[in-house]
Amino acid sequence: MERALQAQHVPYNQYLEFAAYQLVGEAQPWWKYFPEFVREAKEMELMQLKQGSMSVAENTNKFEELCRFSRVCQGDPETFESWRCIKYQRGLKDSIMTAVAPMEICVFSDLVNKARVVEEYAKTVAASKDTYRGSSSKGRGKHYHPMSQNFKRGGYAHQGQ
Repeated sequence: MERALQAQHVPYNQYLEFAAYQLVGEAQPWWKYFPEFVREAKEMELMQLKQGSMSVAENTNKFEELCRFSRVCQGDPETFESWRCIKYQRGLKDSIMTAVAPMEICVFSDLVNKARVVEEYAKTVAASKDTYRGSSSKGRGKHYHPMSQNFKRGGYAHQGQ
């Protein structure tokens, strides 16, 4: 297992989490034997998780990783699904949270998908604004010429005057 983690360039401090992810069957509830202080630290990290500079995908991965250590997220998924949605939503960037919160999404996968859509839309809008700003500022002053001789007080002079 350690060689596989090294081959995938997994940081040493994340070996335990990646190894736990690989466990199946009876080995899966290994977390019950985790030292209490480690579980509490992971739960605290989950409670304080904010998206910050992470993408929605990175934030989601971190959130799901930390959820595995949370007592709230153990057991029947239906009992903690809405809690996960509320907690995840509150950790999103304000611009994304304000877009998805009114939808009152209670299915975690749906919430993540909507957050990704909002993030992609925001990137598209930002890119188009940058493109517009770049092209409009480059052309300033090139197409406007003074009207000098053709302008008289009260309006434009006709060509025959």
